[in-house]
Amino acid sequence: MRIVLDSAVLVRAHPHNFSAGRRILDSILENHHTLVLSSEIVSETIRVLRYPRLQKLYPMNDSLLYEYAEFLKSKAELVLLTHPYTAALRDSNDLNVIQTAEQGLADAICTNDKDFRDSTFLCYCESKRIRIFNEKEMLGCLFGETRH
Repeated sequence: MRIVLDSAVLVRAHPHNFSAGRRILDSILENHHTLVLSSEIVSETIRVLRYPRLQKLYPMNDSLLYEYAEFLKSKAELVLLTHPYTAALRDSNDLNVIQTAEQGLADAICTNDKDFRDSTFLCYCESKRIRIFNEKEMLGCLFGETRH
């Protein structure tokens, strides 16, 4: 399966965390799925990991953040995004995620963002044959607990 993880999932998947996000990332890489990302998603992930509240929880200096970004780029199939791009999303900040999925021919997006559950957007994704999973659903899919 070709899977896009949004920046929030990747933030939780950083090397010093043992969250659902980390389990998802590890499963994708260990079970011959394809992680599909763009430079924009990786950059957003590192930017968020620099937030003071996250630095208090998970202190990561610039060197560790750089290593994580390089790790993600080395393990993912990177998609080059083109602009302008439009899709049926309320939040324009989410456009990079759907564009990455679309251009990267992804089968799925893993996100906990409720905007991705909007009925209009779900119809749009269905027309592109892209399934939307939250972290719990993605874990179920990857570990065979549910069928999608």
